[in-house]
Amino acid sequence: MQRRAIRSGPIVVLSLIAQVCCANAGGAQSISGDYVCAYGCRATDAAPSVQIDGDNAACMNELGGIFHGKVLTDHSISCFNKTGVLSVDGKTIHWDGGIVWKRLSHP
Repeated sequence: MQRRAIRSGPIVVLSLIAQVCCANAGGAQSISGDYVCAYGCRATDAAPSVQIDGDNAACMNELGGIFHGKVLTDHSISCFNKTGVLSVDGKTIHWDGGIVWKRLSHP
């Protein structure tokens, strides 16, 4: 039985890189945005928010305090010593302990 070597030309390699790149294009950036605390909140006028920069997250809680955290996956972050998971529709973050943030809708 004769085996043939598979040769990867530049086109095949570039195609694979493009597929990996574009599959993650939305990535954790989809978590970034302004939210309103919908459940389990403390009374305040400050609106919570999340900003993603690479693997880092800057989270502002409903009291206006800014905390630094980390991106865990494309749809979850760690801030406030809690894990927040973005819903499938991208409109809600569910935090450990039952706190829920709803994304502010933009006109």
